[in-house]
Amino acid sequence: MTSSDKSSQTRGKIFTLGNTIVMLLFLGVIYFLFFHGFVFANAANAELLAIYEVAEVGGSLRELDEQVAKLPQTWITASSHRDLRIFSAPLQFGASEWYLRIEAEEGLITCVRIHTADSIRYHPEAAPPDKGECSFETY
Repeated sequence: MTSSDKSSQTRGKIFTLGNTIVMLLFLGVIYFLFFHGFVFANAANAELLAIYEVAEVGGSLRELDEQVAKLPQTWITASSHRDLRIFSAPLQFGASEWYLRIEAEEGLITCVRIHTADSIRYHPEAAPPDKGECSFETY
């Protein structure tokens, strides 16, 4: 075997390895965009519904935070602002994942609403009704 044969074999192996890595990355992106959110959507939505059940209009936002801290939050993410709590399910292709939005005024809950990432005004059919007076002007 000559050195040119060895270098061409090495180039061939590197090319094959590169193609394999690109294919795995592509499949990973496809999985994340199309399947991950759908696979775990029911579990995430169940966690959002558990928080929805705990949140009561007129209740204290601080007490809600304490109760939510005790609930399982494996599949959802949370963001907290002064008088606003937003809990979200994993990303789904088509922006159909659920968001639970809890608004308060002066520390008291005024609105509990589930919507999709696609639109704050779109209420998923399977989601329970809004609690309280939810104004779209605050969105």
